[in-house]
Amino acid sequence: MIADRLDLPTPWAARPLSGTVEEGRRLSRWMGQEYLVETWDQAWPPERWSEELRRLRESREGGPFLITYEGRHFAYVEVYRPLYSNIAAFQPWSRHDLGFHLAIVDRALTGRGLGTAFVADLVRTLFRCSPGAERVAAEPDVRNLACRRVMERAGMSWVRTVRLPHKEAALHVCPRSRVRPAPERPGVAAPLGERPGVAAPLDERPEARHPAV
Repeated sequence: MIADRLDLPTPWAARPLSGTVEEGRRLSRWMGQEYLVETWDQAWPPERWSEELRRLRESREGGPFLITYEGRHFAYVEVYRPLYSNIAAFQPWSRHDLGFHLAIVDRALTGRGLGTAFVADLVRTLFRCSPGAERVAAEPDVRNLACRRVMERAGMSWVRTVRLPHKEAALHVCPRSRVRPAPERPGVAAPLGERPGVAAPLDERPEARHPAV
């Protein structure tokens, strides 16, 4: 069950979140950072975050996770099933396909290529978690060029722009056929796809102000 476990390779680790008081406080603090307010718009009080984490946990269609990098808090991830989400109408999803939302919570860890490495490893992991999945999706805010560049470098192609209730999103998808084997060296993530390291021509630089999905 994806809500219970996400077996990421080294140097990442994932811990499922259940909505404790401490988790709510932590998410509230992280999401109150200016760059995450701009990209997620979920600067909620701790109580609301605890409630949201419990709701996501109980849905059983995915789940919320805290990601660490070499033991350091790195990202907040929500895994979901596109077929049962607000992007269901935009592609012919199967019930096995997966999607994710990502927020890098430690800004000091941005601009170092870790986002691309993590997304590549996360996509591989999601395909392993759901053997019947043919696609993994993500839908960052269309204005978030840094995030979109991360997606494309990690092998997730832009499909279309979609209007969601809370944002205009760039729908990115990686088909299973595009996934390449993980590198043998521990802690090194190779991009997915046939042309690793080649990004789409987005007007984005490493110092772009939107490092979160």
